[in-house]
Amino acid sequence: MPIYEYQCQSCNNQFELLVMQRDETVHCPACDSNNLKKLVSAHAVGSGMPDTPCGAPPCGAGACPSCE
Repeated sequence: MPIYEYQCQSCNNQFELLVMQRDETVHCPACDSNNLKKLVSAHAVGSGMPDTPCGAPPCGAGACPSCE
């Protein structure tokens, strides 16, 4: 179930919506218009970054005080 971003062509409101079914009719939550443009958005994907305070591998060489 993807989350889509839309921009209403009637009132210019931008919003995100979880779309449960492909043929679901989407309406602007601000003005109830269905004159919408689906926006291109970045997907929320895990970055694969290490689990450290700075997001970098533990350095241990003094380059990152928070990882020591």
